Amino acid sequence: MSGFKLVVISVVTILICLLAARGETSSQAGVAVSGSIVDESAGVIPGATVNLLGQNSATRSTTSKADGAFGFEDVAPGTYVLRAEIAGFETYQTTIVVGQEPVARLKITLRVRALETDVTVEADEPADAFSTSASNGATLRMDDDFRRALPIVANDFLGVVGNFFYPAAQGSQGNSVIVDGVEGDQIEVPSAAIGTVRLNRNPYSALYQHPGQARVEVSTKRGRRSRYDGAFEMSDRNSLFAARNAFATSTEDLNRRLLQPTFGGPLPGKKSSFYFTAQRFVHDESAVVNAETPTGTVVANVPTSHDHNSVFARIQAWPDALNTMTGTYGFSGHDYSNRDAGGFNLAERGVAAGRQKHTLTLSHRLLRASNWQNDFLFGFLDQEDHAGSAATAPAIDVNDAFSSGPSPSFTRANRRSFNLENTARYLGRAGHSLSFGGRLRTDHVDAFDASNFAGTYEFADLQAFAGRTPLFFRVNRGDPNAAFSVSAANGYVQDEIRVKSQLTLTFGLRYDWQSTTSDRNNFAPRFAFAFAPENHKKTIVRGGAGIFYDDLTRSAIEKSLLLDGAHLREIVISDPSFPNPFSSGADVSRLPSTVRVAPGIRSPYLSEASLGVERELDQRNRLTAEYSWFRGTHLFRSRNINAPLPGTDLRPDPGFLNINQIESSAFLHSQALTISWRGRSGRFFQPYAQYVFSRTTNNMSGTFSVPANNYDLRAETGPADDDARHRFNMIGVVALPRGFQTGLVLSVSSGLPYDITTGFDDNNDTVANDRPPGITRNTGRGTGTAQLDVRISKSFAVVRVQDGGQAQRRDTFDLIVDVFNAMNRTNFKAIVGDMSSPFFGRANVAAPARTVQFSARYTLRR
Repeated sequence: MSGFKLVVISVVTILICLLAARGETSSQAGVAVSGSIVDESAGVIPGATVNLLGQNSATRSTTSKADGAFGFEDVAPGTYVLRAEIAGFETYQTTIVVGQEPVARLKITLRVRALETDVTVEADEPADAFSTSASNGATLRMDDDFRRALPIVANDFLGVVGNFFYPAAQGSQGNSVIVDGVEGDQIEVPSAAIGTVRLNRNPYSALYQHPGQARVEVSTKRGRRSRYDGAFEMSDRNSLFAARNAFATSTEDLNRRLLQPTFGGPLPGKKSSFYFTAQRFVHDESAVVNAETPTGTVVANVPTSHDHNSVFARIQAWPDALNTMTGTYGFSGHDYSNRDAGGFNLAERGVAAGRQKHTLTLSHRLLRASNWQNDFLFGFLDQEDHAGSAATAPAIDVNDAFSSGPSPSFTRANRRSFNLENTARYLGRAGHSLSFGGRLRTDHVDAFDASNFAGTYEFADLQAFAGRTPLFFRVNRGDPNAAFSVSAANGYVQDEIRVKSQLTLTFGLRYDWQSTTSDRNNFAPRFAFAFAPENHKKTIVRGGAGIFYDDLTRSAIEKSLLLDGAHLREIVISDPSFPNPFSSGADVSRLPSTVRVAPGIRSPYLSEASLGVERELDQRNRLTAEYSWFRGTHLFRSRNINAPLPGTDLRPDPGFLNINQIESSAFLHSQALTISWRGRSGRFFQPYAQYVFSRTTNNMSGTFSVPANNYDLRAETGPADDDARHRFNMIGVVALPRGFQTGLVLSVSSGLPYDITTGFDDNNDTVANDRPPGITRNTGRGTGTAQLDVRISKSFAVVRVQDGGQAQRRDTFDLIVDVFNAMNRTNFKAIVGDMSSPFFGRANVAAPARTVQFSARYTLRR
């Protein structure tokens, strides 16, 4: 699909949906509605959000001043709902009738909230959409009902949300996932435990290390103190209704089963509650091998399996109205068989792997007076990973043709992480909302990596394999054990100021420190503003700028410690004999290759600035257009600083073969225009849609990738690996007649770039990534992708008869049918750029074809 067609489809889709949105205005003359807000001790409350909601007019919003006063001018006659709220207090709501006569001045008393809200580091979303810390029109926000209406593959909710991440904003460890205030890179809790989800909320907040465009915030569910809630869900998907993968000769075996019970409610005493959910997921399917061997094309379905068991439990207590204490425990266990098989990897390359993770969090929220809130959090994580086993023979890799022999992977790792966080928030006078806090995290890692102890032969092409002339033989020898610790700390302060009713400014400063980098000046200023040029605030101009520092990954530290020449020695032999690479003598005389972290390595950082316009089309719909600019500085890359000098076979350090140095010398430039629509079209369609036109350029493909020419990096500058120029994503829920409901997930993207190489090692640096003359990195461009997933569900009310014969409809039973890749479109994955490969210029792997899943869920309330 061409970029022009994609733009047309995206714009037409948005316009068609917008035609259904209606807005109503009132032209009647009005009167003033005013009043003051106080707490239970008669102290004034500044900064409270006051909303006036009318049936035939747009919602009007204001904020109480330093003396607690608020007011609305020119309110048309009619019936209104007046709502006042501020963090730490119960929401006040009343109905007022406005006529032609003046309305008596109101006095609103807010009571301190007996907290039953989810415990997060930051307060829940303010109702005032004009705040810079609130969810704006570009924010993706989903509650439990909306999320459960969407089709989600294997309950992998992050896979759906990830479509809306902006790749250039990601850090070296990927996207930032924050679950109940604890930062990580995955959502490991059962899907039933997910309460609310927000993406790109408050993108320049100093509280967070990473930008909002690559950060998702998840709040888990809690038990209620007023009733018991439970549910049981089961789903099944098999190959009966599945389509054949584009590269398979027959439909692959498929059997996915999911069981998920949930229960929660009050504990004795009514001052505490519990919540428990578990998930059992069994995924038996086939990986499609599509390779070329000397005997011909090999296409086969290789059975694989993935079992995932997870548990989440929460206990929450309210000793009094000012304190909330929470404890959560999570377990996640993964077991894989035949992992890594498929594509170029023949069946024997599959390995057994697994991961077990235990998490514990303890948190405490304290409200003091009417304007102080303090959150303390302690987190502990214990994770064990394993993959593969000791190989008994060398592996064979014929570049981009086939890989055979036992897998060289053999790793074990245990990580223990301790996390302490404290955040305080103060609602001051004169429209100030001040927050500050800090975090300390320590990771202890015991690593074992005996990969490639049996060695690997690398051949340039099938002809070389047939002639028994490998390019290289690589083998590791030595002690595969290493232990290390990494510490990180940060602190921040931020002040959100309501300068006047139409202007809000936010100033923040953050400091990040990591024990593995040498710089100590990682101060990151942040700024954001929201300005309404019109009094009714239907149009809001938003903007901001900030700096975001990143950390050196644990994998980089681990690799540099293991492959340091003392623990492990990597031996690389060019043009070896086959099948015995050491036929000429012992390998002890071979020069080792090492991995190093550059002395004085710095923390990379991303600079971001944006300017956007948000327009309220009516009470339910907001359209946002935003231009964003990103610049990455001192990004991580690897470079062989001991490669042969140009035109010679001489290496700078004769005591080593290769020295792959991890350094902070790469860059990134990115620009993006994002158009977002959030709201409701008519009475039936509730969508969130986003179109992004972007361009991202950098000069590296990851922390461990090395350039084609280690002494001339100019040819490395090119499109980023994830540079899709056009992307359109939409999720939505459609209400159908007779109580049916349809959920939609649509993802359309233009093609990604790919690198074109010769497949040979012309410069003798022992890496076959050389390019043809005049070709720069990522010159090729692949095909676009499009996928539509559909969920159709029907909910049935279950009538229960109480004592006395009175019927109540409180339980529900849901039947669900999901169709993934409903259009059965073939979406190719990475395009092969190796000119010596028989697959050059085309893909050998495709995304899954159409599959159908059936589910049932029973929900009870007592």
